[in-house]
Amino acid sequence: MDVYAIPIDGKYILYRPLLKLAFIGNRSMADLALRLANQQDNGTSTPDAPADVLAFLDQIGFLQPDPAPPPPPNPEFRPVTAVLLMTNRCTLRCTYCYADAGILPPEDLSYELARAVIDQVASNAAEQHLPQFEICFHGGGEPTFAWDVMTRATVYARTQPVPAKVTTVSNGVWSARQRDWILHHLDGLTISLDGGPETQNRQRPLASGQGSSRHVMKTIRALDNANFDYGIRMTAVAPWRDRFAADVRFICEETGCKTIQVEPAFNMVRGEHGESSLAESEEFVAAFMEAFEIAAAAGRSLAYSGARPWLVTQTFCTAPYQALIVNAAGQVVACYEIASDNHVMAHISTIGAVRETQIAVDLPARDRMLGLLADKKQTQCADCFCRWHCAGDCYTRSFVVNGTTILPTTTRCHTNRQITAHLLLWNIMASGGVWRGQNLMVIPKRDC
Repeated sequence: MDVYAIPIDGKYILYRPLLKLAFIGNRSMADLALRLANQQDNGTSTPDAPADVLAFLDQIGFLQPDPAPPPPPNPEFRPVTAVLLMTNRCTLRCTYCYADAGILPPEDLSYELARAVIDQVASNAAEQHLPQFEICFHGGGEPTFAWDVMTRATVYARTQPVPAKVTTVSNGVWSARQRDWILHHLDGLTISLDGGPETQNRQRPLASGQGSSRHVMKTIRALDNANFDYGIRMTAVAPWRDRFAADVRFICEETGCKTIQVEPAFNMVRGEHGESSLAESEEFVAAFMEAFEIAAAAGRSLAYSGARPWLVTQTFCTAPYQALIVNAAGQVVACYEIASDNHVMAHISTIGAVRETQIAVDLPARDRMLGLLADKKQTQCADCFCRWHCAGDCYTRSFVVNGTTILPTTTRCHTNRQITAHLLLWNIMASGGVWRGQNLMVIPKRDC
């Protein structure tokens, strides 16, 4: 029996993650729950306890055995999702950009590379008798900068015998012609918006230094008017308590977007990720929950990728396992962030190349990459109540590089655990005292 007693606000969340069951108890109830788990695992009798307590636990299903855990990822690499990292050029100069987009010598993914990748995932989908394959335009820059390749690749994907779902991740700074084309040719998108005009203009200025807010909001109004399927991706930076909640309120009031995902940025310079201090982690957690309440009251979903109690999984995302991700240099990589060799984790993330329109996967390199993820889960995650939800977390954020050594970070784990515990508490309260796994936040799956 997988059970956890999570201390929070002087009491305990009694949590069965595989059952998706949680409620609040005092110390005596926590001790009893842990004894029950230990005795069930050892096959011994039920401990002495008041009959009404045991009846309550039985009535809510707490004494049921765990269901089988989700299966591990399929080791065979037959992806039906392609992620094309289109370019390192960008209209913006975001203060926290991990890729330092717009600064390095320009590099665009070629149409020939795009065709080769599309051919592969479309063929894989046909061989597996799947109803569709997926193409996502992504990258260490703004995908629409590579406009000719993006539009031609979309048209080519639509010619395949298996239907294509085509999406993009974009900063939303488009011309009128681009906006019209996207509304008529793509199936969905994630748009980056950090909040109100003050925050957006400060954190995501144009390359000229001018603000980008009015351009992005014009795009969002067009998306809303067309009832287009989109989500918003926010990046939040310190001081979170000063403005994060207000920025979420702005999005709720000024856009029709129903799903908002936020990630904190702790780096002080472009071109890298930074690890938070414990104090920064605590401040972000408090700000997230304040903003979460604002979003919930407005009927919106605010999500953070490391805290997903509604999801039971063995993998954080599909990227390292079943996505064909190719950057402009023709490298096959294990994460959407690895737009070039300049990324600090490129040496562990490059798992192949496209050579003369053929996809060549370096299986030993891929096995080493997946081995790092498996080792982290085994050594760092075995006793963590988040292990079935964050599933080891995003490796580009949960690993840090010290010279040639890859080390797991601990403050990101602290953030994940704290937000997960608060979301469990929120779900328990919203469910009348016992949460039975209902997804009260209704977060759709968005891998891109």
